[in-house]
Amino acid sequence: MMTMTTSEIRNILVPLDGSALAESSLPPVLTLARVTGATVTLLHVLEHDAPESVHGELHLSEEDESSAYLADVARRWDGSTTFAQHVHPNPEHDIAASIAQHASELDADLIAITTHGGGGIRGFVFGRIAQQVLQQTDRPVLVVRPKQQSARQFECPRIAVTLDGTADAAQALPLARDLATALGAELTLIRVVPTLGAIRGERTVPATMLPTATAALLEMQVREAARYLVGVRDEIGDPSIVALVRRGDVADEIAAAVNETDCRLVLLSTHGKAGLEGFFTGSVAAKILDHVRQPVILLRSVRK
Repeated sequence: MMTMTTSEIRNILVPLDGSALAESSLPPVLTLARVTGATVTLLHVLEHDAPESVHGELHLSEEDESSAYLADVARRWDGSTTFAQHVHPNPEHDIAASIAQHASELDADLIAITTHGGGGIRGFVFGRIAQQVLQQTDRPVLVVRPKQQSARQFECPRIAVTLDGTADAAQALPLARDLATALGAELTLIRVVPTLGAIRGERTVPATMLPTATAALLEMQVREAARYLVGVRDEIGDPSIVALVRRGDVADEIAAAVNETDCRLVLLSTHGKAGLEGFFTGSVAAKILDHVRQPVILLRSVRK
């Protein structure tokens, strides 16, 4: 069915802009660093023609003050974490490209970004830094909403992995399995088969023209999805894994399953040059991110 490999995290890159809002990614990052032994590399990229303030706080515009800020972050958040710091001194127009480049140069295994902006997670991810970083890097990207992390501690008893039966989506499994082992967390595998009324995109017309045949086909897909998830669970070799097949709108059902099973971290695999837009169809990935309150790790699948 698939080849389960090891996905090691040794270095987590955390871009910060000097605001308390951006530091919201640190609780899950530090938890992951603690259980994996990873170094946390704090990064600040000086921005060309930067505004005087960001999120109501003074914007970092000089190398010295940026270095002092990163050192202060490491001091304030210090525990058992090994920190490294890097300030990119040459002002950049394209912050996302610089982050992606630094991820490669600094050999980061994970990039952690906090959402910003008034457009919510969809407005941030689609067309802004998180999506742009994902398009330009092959490294997983951890996206965290500020409101998700009001406390300094991040507990993760269960991790969700969304699957659609494709090899692309299954590429999230090695990292999910390894993180579950490191965190002592359990796994929930989620696959959604739409109901007749939830079909979207190019399948809408055939479903409307042939509702009885489409409904029968969807029932077959439910049985196939259940067999698929059981096969994944058997291949991982952990009978405690929860395998859920849901019916309905993909984004709505994934969000509901994540909440109902108390998953604290979600993994989504993406593919194609379009970044997130290549995941499932249409704006489903954006809707998933819009619905899910938990931190999400986005993985760029590699076609083999």
